[in-house]
Amino acid sequence: MGQDMSESRELDIPGWLTSTLASDATGGEGVLEGLAPLRTGQLVAGYASTVTVAEGDNQQLREAAGRGPHPGRVLVVAGSPASRRAVMGDLVATYLQNQGFQAVILDGRVRDVGELRSLNLQVWCRGVSPIASTKQGGGRLGGEVECAGVTVAPGDLVVADDDGVVVWPGAMVAQLLDLALQRLRNDQERAATLAAGGELR
Repeated sequence: MGQDMSESRELDIPGWLTSTLASDATGGEGVLEGLAPLRTGQLVAGYASTVTVAEGDNQQLREAAGRGPHPGRVLVVAGSPASRRAVMGDLVATYLQNQGFQAVILDGRVRDVGELRSLNLQVWCRGVSPIASTKQGGGRLGGEVECAGVTVAPGDLVVADDDGVVVWPGAMVAQLLDLALQRLRNDQERAATLAAGGELR
């Protein structure tokens, strides 16, 4: 979906950016389908690193953890949407957190949910399962991945919270931030009108 743009990664991402504003800026493009936050109140806006795993297998995920957050601290994991196996549990999640990742966007299932919710690492996933992953390998580190219906490249911007996950192409971050800010200001004006007893417009 995007390009690995070092200039884009230098941009500061404002704290007001939410998934709804990110989606509004793209007209609904770049929304990952079927993924939900593991706990309420999560919010991340950061640049992506990517990995593709084999269905129900987490060997490449372990290798991505070992490599660390290059180029970004949000790890987007593709490749296991249909498996009943959990691709990530508490040990791999702890390792990812220790390596400097801030969040994981996983097109698959997780387990050890109680422990995962106690970590600082934020997780969005397709569901939960007690079934362990295999460790046969397969998949690929880095490069473009297809995650929950969206193509994501290293350096793309990921915005995720309680409402969902949105990806912006790295080359369009500055332009889309301007559009999101316009939408935010418009929404604030409408909210002020309603607070004063005015009509919804």
